[in-house]
Amino acid sequence: MRRLYGDGPLHLLAGLAGLALAGWALAQALDVLATPGNFLLWLGGAVVAHDLVLFPLYSLAGRAAAGVAAPERGRLRTAALNHVRVPALLAGIAFVVWFPLILGLNASFFERVSGTSNDVYLERWLLLTAVLFAGSALILALRLRRLSS
Repeated sequence: MRRLYGDGPLHLLAGLAGLALAGWALAQALDVLATPGNFLLWLGGAVVAHDLVLFPLYSLAGRAAAGVAAPERGRLRTAALNHVRVPALLAGIAFVVWFPLILGLNASFFERVSGTSNDVYLERWLLLTAVLFAGSALILALRLRRLSS
């Protein structure tokens, strides 16, 4: 099986289970939504936007960060790059989840529905991003200090 499939049967089983779970979640989402066609259109657009726009952008950003963080190849470069990637990924996920609030889109609707203003979300997201990068830099500094001693 390893020669034909490339890995063991447990890997195949885990992959099929993950695919089944994703299919079940998609079926549940389509069943709950009033307009499942809009969701499928959004999902297809998200896939295309990721593959054609986001992937090339963050690949270039990763290469640039790797060159700046540690020009020589090796474990230090990989560690430094990962200490940039992780906070960037977490800040990006937070932005994707809350971008309408961060950018102030539909502020009047949000205020009418919730009774509060959404003018704090940009500052909080920027603070979260700064804390993530500062924490990652601190952890990297501690790792480098431990390696050098």
